Amino acid sequence: MVRISLVLLTTISFSGCYPYFFKDRMFRSEGMGFFTIDISDLSDFDKVLKNSSALEHPVQLDQAKIKDYFGNLRYSKRSSVGYFSDFVFSDHELDLLARDLPFALKNLPKDKLLLIISKYDDTQSVISFDEVTSCILWVGEGRINLLFGRIKRELVDRDAALDFDRWTRIEKIRLTHGSDGTEISEGENVDFGQVDGLPLRKWVVFDMKNPSKYKFLPRKQYQPVKLTDENDRP
Repeated sequence: MVRISLVLLTTISFSGCYPYFFKDRMFRSEGMGFFTIDISDLSDFDKVLKNSSALEHPVQLDQAKIKDYFGNLRYSKRSSVGYFSDFVFSDHELDLLARDLPFALKNLPKDKLLLIISKYDDTQSVISFDEVTSCILWVGEGRINLLFGRIKRELVDRDAALDFDRWTRIEKIRLTHGSDGTEISEGENVDFGQVDGLPLRKWVVFDMKNPSKYKFLPRKQYQPVKLTDENDRP
């Protein structure tokens, strides 16, 4: 009885610290983690999407279409010198996503959401660190929904970056307005989901009924990031 109590206490303790402690791993690579989570794990899902139809899983997408949808996404982050803007997924990171995501979508259960966690070091220097990006993906009403949590959050602890079970511990992702200093940048083909009639700039929606709207634009190698001042916000 004491042993059972200890197990229950430990489970409750861990699940309280990490909101997706009970996520089910689909598969992983060195810098990518794909998990399934319950709809209830995304707060306010039923409230915000009350008029949506059933989830349309599984989904068949090839590598090229993954790049078309996700390859041009940029984010902005406020810094002490203004607003910093760069691609959400770096070149090689995008290649890994395009390689692995089709398998995750092909096997995504109809009643689950897909949790994606990506770890990548853009700079690849002796003094740089891995950065983590987290998002939840689901498909419904002919649209791919991508809800971001943290975008390019630096992992200062190098040991954590080497331990899959540690760098995949992330903060809860929410369908609510708020800001941690980062957001998806507006663009010609970027559409945002809305909460309470206002665009949630971490919730990107792709129209699968109009695939020609999205076309991956190859990037210039060694393209410098964009740094702006307060009067030139991306």
